[in-house]
Amino acid sequence: MAYIEQIFLRYFYLGNSKYAPGTITSFCIAIIWFFLPNIFLIQSFILIFHLILGFYFCYTFTYRSDEKDPSYIVIDEVVGMMISLYLIPKVFSAYLLAFILFRFFDIVKPSIIYRIQNMGYGVGIMMDDVIAGILSLLIVMGLFH
Repeated sequence: MAYIEQIFLRYFYLGNSKYAPGTITSFCIAIIWFFLPNIFLIQSFILIFHLILGFYFCYTFTYRSDEKDPSYIVIDEVVGMMISLYLIPKVFSAYLLAFILFRFFDIVKPSIIYRIQNMGYGVGIMMDDVIAGILSLLIVMGLFH
């Protein structure tokens, strides 16, 4: 189980990138997500699957480790980016804006995003990116719908 946990937390070793693992992972997810059809059930299933496993593995990680939120854990960026791109139009400018907004909110962590990252039991690892993804999605949807 530890091997599967490491694969998922590092998202197939994208988290092992020496430079900007969160940004590289977000970029890769944006490319993959672009080729998924905008079908509610497909995108919802993939997102919920990643959410559940992300929260579970982040919990088990914090249970066994003293590290708070190491940069090699990128499953939170995967989920946040998926939320940012959830059912948005397949337009380059929409994807670019979603990517830029998500990375901005994830790096700068304004207001509630900063406070929520301090939640325990691995929840904070995931929730700051979930909130950043929701904010990005709301802005993109507002502009493109």
